[in-house]
Amino acid sequence: MANNTSHDVCYEASPAVALLQFFPGMNTPTDSGLHVLLGFGIIMLCNFTTTYNHPLLPYIRLLLVIPAAKIFWEYGLSPQFDLHGRSRQVDLGMAMIAYYGYLKLFEICVVGFWNKSEDWPRWISRGDDEKMKGKGTHDKSKKPKVVPFTPTLAGRLLYAYDLLSVCGSSYVPNRVWNWAPKSMLKWQPPAKNEFLLQCIKTTAQLYFTLDLFHTLGATKEWDTTNPSPLISTSPFYQQIFYAFLVCGLTCLAIVTPYYFSAFVTVLLGAPPSAWPPLFDEPFTATSLQDFWSYRWHNIFRRSFHEISRGLLALIPTSYVRVHPRIIKFLRALIIFSLSASLHFFIIWALPHDPPKYPHLTRFFNPQTAKFFLSQPLGVLIEFLIVFPLTNRLPERWKILLRRVFAWGWLLWSGRFWADVWIGSGMWGIKERYVLYSPIRKLLHGRWTPC
Repeated sequence: MANNTSHDVCYEASPAVALLQFFPGMNTPTDSGLHVLLGFGIIMLCNFTTTYNHPLLPYIRLLLVIPAAKIFWEYGLSPQFDLHGRSRQVDLGMAMIAYYGYLKLFEICVVGFWNKSEDWPRWISRGDDEKMKGKGTHDKSKKPKVVPFTPTLAGRLLYAYDLLSVCGSSYVPNRVWNWAPKSMLKWQPPAKNEFLLQCIKTTAQLYFTLDLFHTLGATKEWDTTNPSPLISTSPFYQQIFYAFLVCGLTCLAIVTPYYFSAFVTVLLGAPPSAWPPLFDEPFTATSLQDFWSYRWHNIFRRSFHEISRGLLALIPTSYVRVHPRIIKFLRALIIFSLSASLHFFIIWALPHDPPKYPHLTRFFNPQTAKFFLSQPLGVLIEFLIVFPLTNRLPERWKILLRRVFAWGWLLWSGRFWADVWIGSGMWGIKERYVLYSPIRKLLHGRWTPC
């Protein structure tokens, strides 16, 4: 488990490190960088081996899981790194990266053990879309063309490196991966200068919104010894309010440093097409299915899809007839179970003093399970009841009622995850989401938590 050193200390960034700590959650220990390079270097090596068809390669990939798993464990859970004075978001982020490494290893080396050459990801071209854009038209019926990698050492290395993409984008201009979401295919990246200006504008807007959400959430000192500090102590309307804040804060905490990183890398030469939007306007979702399948971020989508595909392949369909809709529900159940396990892991990895965070010593967290496993139930209710009841309504009322159900369900169930977020110290009085807080200065007369 993680280091038990308390993080409830104040620190001030010197001017020399102010840029690094602009978003405190990105301030990972410098001595942890080698683990990231080694861990993802092994994953890149596994990607590289998929470009060959030798029968021994699947077994070599399985053996590579052992050192990679140890590296990611040390990165995400080892107390060896100096985390003193850093935000708890650092621990959360490092644990999430470690878990992502485990997912990629399982996807490529275990599920991929039975893959044929045509099962591995391929680039698809955005070139036709770019030409159509210049003419002011878009042919939706035209399928994107598959772009094979060049079977040279350089071509294979480029394929292996680019496949490290977390959301289906590519560092090769005008390409995406064939597992990228449809929204990415529709998205047309702007020119470099326009993209940089958009990043500056968006990052500034997100910075202030992130600051506002966190300041509102940290208005009081929460009892972290209580495994249910929100639901057991607050009236229902406050539970809904804080659930919304946690949902918004989660989204903002991901996209704000994302756009900041996009600005830096594109300024240094990366193509804007490598940085598509992580979310597809999630707050406009018209149903639970729409929210989780299309609107929410797709960082883990490829791994969740491949692992669920591998687990569903264990069902002997030649002997047991399973309705496709049941298969679809089982897939959703597997994916949300995987997502629950991810969140078990990252919360368990947080530093915890047993007197202050007694419930963090257990890997299984009931509130986390309630939130994530209630989502496929909500999707099922939506499919069996909400959709049939609203199908014949006028379009405006149909969308409205479906949206009311979806957001009602998300906010009602979101109270459970808000309990976990608050109880794990993520809204501690001294926790920081931005280096300097204009909202805190306005409300409390100071730029920092203390």
